[in-house]
Amino acid sequence: DIQMDDAEEAQLGAEVSQRIRARYGVVQNQAVHRYVTLVGTALAQASSRPSIGWKFIVLDTDAVNAFAAPGGFVHITKGALANLKSESELAGVLGHEIIHVSEKHTIRAIQKGKFVQMGADETVAGNSALLGKLADKAYEIVDAGFGRGDELESDEKGIVLANTVGYAPTGMNGFLNMLMERNKATASTSKNGLFASHPETKERVEKMTKQIASAKLKPTATVT
Repeated sequence: DIQMDDAEEAQLGAEVSQRIRARYGVVQNQAVHRYVTLVGTALAQASSRPSIGWKFIVLDTDAVNAFAAPGGFVHITKGALANLKSESELAGVLGHEIIHVSEKHTIRAIQKGKFVQMGADETVAGNSALLGKLADKAYEIVDAGFGRGDELESDEKGIVLANTVGYAPTGMNGFLNMLMERNKATASTSKNGLFASHPETKERVEKMTKQIASAKLKPTATVT
């Protein structure tokens, strides 16, 4: 099975992020990037992997979406930002994506599917052919969306992470409720953007609502 250290994972993530940025473009607004980076960094520093090189990137597309690439590359679209009603909703979305990275969901998916295998003496560093194969598969996984279990884990741990930093844990639910309204008038085969291929949104909202109550996660900062 493929094994990667943090430096190799960052190298893989940089390749995947480059493909995402080439596809969508990057918003050329320093203030927007600074704001998203400040919120994201506060969350990342409270995560289980605070020391990796986290980067937060705003993509130049009106689609409502977010992508987490290995090694700490978190992307959110300007379309998603445009639909946020509060900073706690931003924290909910970024927290969800941070958990995908901290729990190594992309690497696990590659391992589980045995999509790419390494020789006993192979390493990612300096092996452009192997890195290319890994990047192809990782990009495919990130673009298509993670499996049900990974998505639910990111929901569960993401709202705890946001609340730990001081945000209301209901932010993610607020954003998903907006998404459900957007998708109501859309055929199920062409749902709008974020989490279109993920577990049913209503089920996810219900699970997080129960979690907030049972874990007694107290509402704190919302921030318009």
